[in-house]
Amino acid sequence: GLTEAEIEQLAPHKVIPGNKPSNTLTMEKVTPETVGALIALYEHRTFVQGVIWDVDSFDQWGVELGKQLGKGILPRLLG
Repeated sequence: GLTEAEIEQLAPHKVIPGNKPSNTLTMEKVTPETVGALIALYEHRTFVQGVIWDVDSFDQWGVELGKQLGKGILPRLLG
């Protein structure tokens, strides 16, 4: 077994504080399909969280700013 001092030294590294959700995703290859799936996952997550919080996730000021910025670069993306 471990001594009391060793346990005290190791304990902070073995405990994971709660209430900090995270996601870990792995992909074998980064392809247009996997990137699209990742974007769809986050869009769905955003929608579901909005339903839970009873807010329209896609009608917020930050979303509107993103739309305006996207329209500004669209001509360059289309070439």
